Amino acid sequence: MARKSIVTKTGDGGDTGLLYGGRVSKTDPRTEAYGSVDEAISALGSARALIKDRGRHAVILRIQSELFTVGAELATDAAQYDKLQQHFMVVTADFTRRIEDEIVELEQRITLPDAFVIPGGTPAAAALDVARTVTRRAERRIVGLQQAGQLKNLARDEEGMAVKPLTGRRADRTPAAPARTRPAPRRRPRG
Repeated sequence: MARKSIVTKTGDGGDTGLLYGGRVSKTDPRTEAYGSVDEAISALGSARALIKDRGRHAVILRIQSELFTVGAELATDAAQYDKLQQHFMVVTADFTRRIEDEIVELEQRITLPDAFVIPGGTPAAAALDVARTVTRRAERRIVGLQQAGQLKNLARDEEGMAVKPLTGRRADRTPAAPARTRPAPRRRPRG
């Protein structure tokens, strides 16, 4: 069996291969989106390595697997979507709804702070903060693709929705000590 390598020697011209659908520029917004999702998967892996709680560990591992699904869809040209569906799971409304339901459940179990939290309360919390910000970047890249009309399949519009629940709330964060928080800034009346 031939040994696999991460060096393909096929992208020297500034392009890269999609999972299904040919080649695109390495600077293509689609490449940026699935690259950001890949970074989020890795950042979550760093956080997972620091977490001792088996339940949280399992949740993060599952989220990483689900983000692979999002990345696979982003790395597939709309014309080849049927081929992706034949070989891989795809993002659906149920997929997104389940993530949102889990977040609601987490929010019922913990108290969210009413202040900005300065990242770094614990090593695990700091790693989750990095994962959160990288995931938010991936969300922005996906929304950009949607707004540019580059996600053609109706089911694929769920991709942004699948990432959004992971980015918009602090339910997965280990709370920092109260000394690490401060109230949100208040606007001063102009006058």
